[in-house]
Amino acid sequence: MWPYWWPALAYLLGLFFLSLIAWQIFDATAGLLVVCAGLALKLLQHLFQLRRLAAWLADPSQPAPQALGIWGDVFYRLARMVHSHNAERARSQADLRQLLQATRLLPDGVVILDKQQRIVWFNQAAQDHLNLQDPRDLGQFIGYIVRNAAFNAWLNGPQDEAGFTMPAVTDAERTLTLRWVPLPPEQKMLLSHDITELARVDAMRRDFVANVSHELRTPVTVIVGFLEAFADMDEPDPEQFKRHIQLLHEQAERMRRLLDDLLTLARLESDTEMADEAIDVATLARSLVQEAEGLSGGRHRIVLELQSAAGIKGSPKEIHSAFSNLVSNAVRYTPPGGVITLRWRDNASGGAEFSVTDTGEGIEAQHIPRLTERFYRVDRGRSRATGGTGLGLAIVKHVLQRHQAHLRIESTVGKGSTFTAVFPAERIIPAASTRPPASVPAAA
Repeated sequence: MWPYWWPALAYLLGLFFLSLIAWQIFDATAGLLVVCAGLALKLLQHLFQLRRLAAWLADPSQPAPQALGIWGDVFYRLARMVHSHNAERARSQADLRQLLQATRLLPDGVVILDKQQRIVWFNQAAQDHLNLQDPRDLGQFIGYIVRNAAFNAWLNGPQDEAGFTMPAVTDAERTLTLRWVPLPPEQKMLLSHDITELARVDAMRRDFVANVSHELRTPVTVIVGFLEAFADMDEPDPEQFKRHIQLLHEQAERMRRLLDDLLTLARLESDTEMADEAIDVATLARSLVQEAEGLSGGRHRIVLELQSAAGIKGSPKEIHSAFSNLVSNAVRYTPPGGVITLRWRDNASGGAEFSVTDTGEGIEAQHIPRLTERFYRVDRGRSRATGGTGLGLAIVKHVLQRHQAHLRIESTVGKGSTFTAVFPAERIIPAASTRPPASVPAAA
């Protein structure tokens, strides 16, 4: 293929021969005139192509001009450059839109500030954390929006790796931790992170340690006190010694129950594997009735209602522990003469429910959401008097979660409470044969 400059070379050679011919035929002046006319035509051609180039550069969206020779090569190369630039710009814009969209959806707040602390850009989380509105607050000083002297002092101070903690502007009950990092040129990126849940978990951890310490302190103090008293006796009275031994046994049993429940909770939280056996709930419920009668000592009437013959897939030991906690709580908190009803039945969603209903004092509505928290007690003094550890419902909650089930609590003050373990359909084993509903009263 001929190089792009060959037309120009051919033109110059042709012009040179024409000028020689004019010189030979006429004179040197005629030859010079031919050269000047040829160069003038070439100059006009270049000016025309330059005009076409300028018009196309003013609107590169139009097709590139077509030409021969060097101008054709120039137009071709420029068209390729424009096309490549447009493709790269389109990719960059798509990447930028994707990045901005991803940043907008981040759970952490992001605010870009200029060197005067004015808001340049922010995402949805920052809008929620700091009460920002788009486009109202763009260009506003961040100090006008977040009216907190400590925050403004921190933002204008040296960069702090530990960050700054403050309540959310939109909700004082939420806690934020803020950090900022420098951006070129002389900008800052302010990051906000919601640590409300972390703060709540940390508070629960501190409460848990304090509660365990408090629960263990009383029996340990009693045991140590009796041992010191025994050590000071020259000749202990056998009758008094016997009474003291009984009290020591009660306190030791209280510590054993507490430690057993703590170990159970630790195992439930750390053990990822669980037995998946068939559980005969009817047989389990009958054994729970016997346990309830033994714990009641004749003070209550125990009723069992088997309205389903279905079983459960799961861990027999864990399910027994959960159901037993519900039954023992009902016995402990139901006054003498009350009725405790154990019920196993199908529900409308294809699952099944095991419920324990008592005729006790009931629970006020504000306490119900927190009943499954560790060591949470509606009445601390009364709870200890009944022998509870404060961990029973926490164990029930964890066991049910491991079986994809949940605990439903219904209570009316002065009438009683119903605690229901609701199992999903995938955990239910259909009955091999239909059993008629049974109501088995067991009154002491």
